[in-house]
Order: sequence, then C-alpha cells, then structure tokens
Amino acid sequence: MKRLATPVLLLCLILSVAGCFAPHPVAPAPSPAPIPNPVSPPAPSSTSLTPAVPTSSPTTNPPTSSNPAPTLGELDVHFIDVGQGDSILLNLGETEVLIDAGEKSPGVVNYLKKYVDGPLEVMVATHPHADHIGGLPAVLGSFQVQQVWYNGEKSDTKTYADFTTAVQAEGTEIHIGKRGDKITTGLLSFSVLNPFNLAGTTNNNSIVLNLLYGVVDFLFTGDAEKESEAAMLLAADMPVPHADVLKVGHHGSRTASSKDFLALVSPKVAVYSAGTGNTYGHPHQETLAALAQAGTMVYGTDINGTVTISTNGETYAVTSKK
Repeated sequence: MKRLATPVLLLCLILSVAGCFAPHPVAPAPSPAPIPNPVSPPAPSSTSLTPAVPTSSPTTNPPTSSNPAPTLGELDVHFIDVGQGDSILLNLGETEVLIDAGEKSPGVVNYLKKYVDGPLEVMVATHPHADHIGGLPAVLGSFQVQQVWYNGEKSDTKTYADFTTAVQAEGTEIHIGKRGDKITTGLLSFSVLNPFNLAGTTNNNSIVLNLLYGVVDFLFTGDAEKESEAAMLLAADMPVPHADVLKVGHHGSRTASSKDFLALVSPKVAVYSAGTGNTYGHPHQETLAALAQAGTMVYGTDINGTVTISTNGETYAVTSKK
C-alpha cells in the first residue's frame, strides 16, 4: 500500500502545482475613447454665415444657406452686322463694352442707342484697320466713353487720324492693351491674350480678349491670324481657353483659325463677321470646314445678320436677325 500511495500523492502534487500556472480568464481592456474632433471657437455673430460642419452623416438634401451667392444678371453679346467689318457690343444691365465699330457709318451709333444707358464704360479698338475703327469716332461723338483701349500701333491713314483726334477730344482714360492686362468694368473682366508686342503684322497685333462670365467662356480674336494663334498656343503663362463662344479671327479668312487652334479652343458656337458678297471671299471654305470638323455651330453676319448670344453665366442662347 505504501508503494501505491506514493505515486498517487505525487500525481496530486503535480496537478496542484500545474493549477497555479493555468491561465485565468482576463477581462478585455476597454477600447480607447475616440479622439474628439477639434472644435473651433464660435464665430462672432457678424461672420456666422458659414454653416457648421455636421457631426452626423450628411442628409440627402442639406439645408440651404440663408444667404446664397448672388445670381449673375443676363449678359447679351451682340455681333452687330456692319457689313465687311467687326463690331461687338456687350450689354450687362447698365454696363456696356464696345469692341470695334466697323467702317465709318452711322449704323453702329443707331444700334447702340437702343442699348447704351448712360456712359459707354469701355471701348476697345483691336487694331487700326478701317473696318474695325472707322465707326469709333462717331461713337465717341455720340456717347460719353470712360475707357478707351487700343494696341498702341500707329497708322498714317486718315481713319486712324480721325480716331485719335476723337479720343483726345473725349478726354477719356486711354490704355494700351498688351498680353497680361486686365480690362475690368462692373462684373465684366477681360484678359488680354494678345499682342505680345507689336513685331507682327497689323492683323497679328490685334487685341485678343478672353471673357469668362460665370462658366461661359468667350474668346474675341479681332483679326488675329495663325502666327499669333501659334504664339498664344505656345505660351504657358496664360493658356488659351476652351471657349464656348469664339469670334472667328479675320472674318473667317483662311489666314486664321488653324486646326491646332480650333482643336484646343473647341468652340461650341462660332461667329464670323463678313459682308454679303465681299470681294475677299470671306468666309473661306477652309475655315468653315475646319470649324465643322471641330463640331462647331457657325453663324455669320452675312447669312444671319446681327447675332446675339444671351447668357446668365450658366447657359446661353443664340438668336439672329435673319
């Protein structure tokens, strides 16, 4: 019996000692509390228009701000039928901008009288050719003009002499427009993309303007041709925009509207200004084909008369006189 008891006692002793090292159930450690989002101090009541960031998931229809951004007014851009020439009026409420005025003719003045209320805020002479500045002296004689912009190029023609005389008699602000300048009046702000300098031809020295109104982009090119188009495409400081509306360069001549230029601009609507049966053959078929290839809807003053594009900064509509 003693021999049997000893192993039993030994076995009990082993089990007892092993029990001391058996793992005990351990309560799980509490999860760390989430780090609270930083709380900004309350803004003063005078600047409390910004809504607080919601701590819960956003709702399907978040509450509308009690002070929404103001809606832009309707801008009307008139590509005036002046025959073989250019004239564009931008009318935004009491703000008006005129880009060129065609040949010497009272027609532009009569047209402007229907839309200009008070002074004409800005007049732009894109370059000193008669079919662009010939009608400007009559405009200066009929309206108070607050700012005159031109490219600084001189000409020995009587048309140019009449223009400079009228500008000096007006006693207005005179600005020479070059690449990088801004022309601003009211809610309208134009970027000057051309000329870089006056080293090119008179056409290639044209003032080229980009206007972004809301999300609708306009590009006004004067008589700029392929050389200045190429220079604008190569320059990285002010990229050529993708424009909704393009004023076709040089009356639709084959000397402008290169395929590379149109491919980048990719205008949805293009307007050229040309006289019916003009001796230059404007618009040239090459230009019309290039615009068609770009998928552009094309209007011309020789076919459609005065073309007006109206926009609220989000959408736009095109109407014409013919």
